[in-house]
Amino acid sequence: MSKVKEVHVHCAHCGFWIPSPIMFGGEETFNASLLIGNNLQCPKCQKMTNCNKENMRVRYEDGGFVGTDT
Repeated sequence: MSKVKEVHVHCAHCGFWIPSPIMFGGEETFNASLLIGNNLQCPKCQKMTNCNKENMRVRYEDGGFVGTDT
């Protein structure tokens, strides 16, 4: 299991990469998580944006994940 180093959410409005408030211990935990309906406020544009796997990027110790909307 790869350890998660960083998780960022891509703001749908301004494109800013926001450090995620949701943390994961490892790749298996991230893959098993259902992240539907979560929102966060972008610190740059102040608008609410989705916090789902589709607009996340995750860096693991040995690789990474990029959602389909990023």
